[in-house]
Amino acid sequence: MKGLIIIKKTFAYENELPSLPIPPLTSTKEKLLEWVEPLLNDEQLKETTKAVNHFFKAGGDAEKLQKKLCEWDVKIEGSWLKPLWDDMYLNFRDPLPTGMHFNILLDNKKHENRYTRAELAGRVSRLVTELYHLIIDGEVAPVIQNGVPQDMSQYKKFFKSIRIPRVERDEFRLAAFEKRNNHVIILYKRNVYKVNVTNSKGEMYQSSEIANAIERSFQEEQSEGNNVGIFTTAKRDEAAKIYDQLTVSKVNADILQTIADSLIVLSMDEESSNSEEAIENLMLNGTNKYFDKTIQVILTKKGELGYSIEHSSVDGTTIFAVISYVNEGLESEEPETIYTTEPTLMEKQQWELSAEIEKSLMKFEKENARAKKAFSIKTRTFNSFGSDEIKNMNISPDAFFHMALQIAQYRTFGVCRSVYEPVSVRAFYEGRTECARATSMEKLNLVKALESGAESNEVLYALMQKASAAHTNRIITCRKGFGVERHMYGLEQMYKLHGGDIGMTDTPALFTDAGYLTMRHDFISTSGMAYDNVKYRIFGPVVEGGFGLAYILLDQTISINISSNADEADHAQKLTNHLVDAFLELRQIAKRIL
Repeated sequence: MKGLIIIKKTFAYENELPSLPIPPLTSTKEKLLEWVEPLLNDEQLKETTKAVNHFFKAGGDAEKLQKKLCEWDVKIEGSWLKPLWDDMYLNFRDPLPTGMHFNILLDNKKHENRYTRAELAGRVSRLVTELYHLIIDGEVAPVIQNGVPQDMSQYKKFFKSIRIPRVERDEFRLAAFEKRNNHVIILYKRNVYKVNVTNSKGEMYQSSEIANAIERSFQEEQSEGNNVGIFTTAKRDEAAKIYDQLTVSKVNADILQTIADSLIVLSMDEESSNSEEAIENLMLNGTNKYFDKTIQVILTKKGELGYSIEHSSVDGTTIFAVISYVNEGLESEEPETIYTTEPTLMEKQQWELSAEIEKSLMKFEKENARAKKAFSIKTRTFNSFGSDEIKNMNISPDAFFHMALQIAQYRTFGVCRSVYEPVSVRAFYEGRTECARATSMEKLNLVKALESGAESNEVLYALMQKASAAHTNRIITCRKGFGVERHMYGLEQMYKLHGGDIGMTDTPALFTDAGYLTMRHDFISTSGMAYDNVKYRIFGPVVEGGFGLAYILLDQTISINISSNADEADHAQKLTNHLVDAFLELRQIAKRIL
């Protein structure tokens, strides 16, 4: 019919998406040598080249493992990488807040002073419920990028999902898609509350009714509870022991199940008096938190909104569907649809805690306080220019940022080390991320030319263009599923799982080669985005002595957020300062030419 718009259902393309490819060995070998080159001296490069050639030789280890990986691909339903990637996340044994979470603090200017804290909690709870219902009904439009449908499977894991601590390997648990009798969890004054957001018919309560129930409890609650959620800040095997001890009591087991089945956890941050404290507390403060939950929304006393996301089942690229929906709802003047006028309940959950468990919780409190002191977070917003002006230089904004970062790290450390940059591969079924190593020979050539002080603006600008093109090409290659790291990871896992079956008694030399491990060492782990309602964003460093760098490229500004161990705080500050200097320097070079 003419003029009829057919909107595809959320998961309409699920069975049409291609599978993640297994790259040919020749492609991975060539790129591997190219990616390690800027990180090694001549002697090291010679050694690594020898290890690479030996690994990839005809009839060698790579061919055997590739054959096994192809058999694995045929056997696995869905992405060949997914079960291996799930293992990588769930086998992680260190504390989640600094090792597996990413944290986002929003700019609340558009809804500031519009809601009381209880109203804000009520509104967020209602909006999250609306989005969950839209996902169940398949009414969220599928994401299409440049005409290519993107995988939507992570949307099913946003709500009613949790990571359960287990010894050696955690478990990811997802409750059934169901509209009836849903609830959120509120953490306030170290107490746990259950607030119903839908009734037994699956009708959503009004946000004003949810807010009323929350406000009543806020008014009535005088006593501080036991901060049981602190166990989710512990190392995972220790968390698993406490979890098992808690579930001995049916009362506690029911509360843990209630938290697991909740849409989200809403944490009341009583301690942050400004945005800088709020982003730090998002990642590092274990009070009123439950870090095992996939989505934890934090509300500060000043009405700021933050998100702490557990990474094992979702990525930054998808979680913005939730953040955007909630943000737009908070800013909207539209009246919400009324499904029922009945009131809802907020029920306090009463733990049964033995003296032994209380002692363990106190130990975790002390460890969390120590961990907080052991970390440093530096945040800075660069206001001189942003993506708009970078595009006018005929350079990709992301490439520009990474050129400046290489200059900054060279000036800070005297060397360019490996930089991790995730690239979404959601064009494939169950696709998550590939890694594009952002340190390249093209960027290193620019750094050296700039530091020599001997080159003309024309030469420097030409090197900028080359570095930008190489950066963009590497990202495009990764997006198509032909990166290096996930393929190598797959081959390594095949050796661990099946090496003995295929007669490989010795570990391939490449897997322990110093040059290869240098590339895999995430000295600076980065993650970029371009979402304009975000104030700060942070995640922990991935390696000892390394840095976690979250950057936000907006039209007029660039937000820089660096986390590190406290003893690297000076280096983090220098890195930030050099980064800002490099932005200005690169712009100056481009301006003289254009």
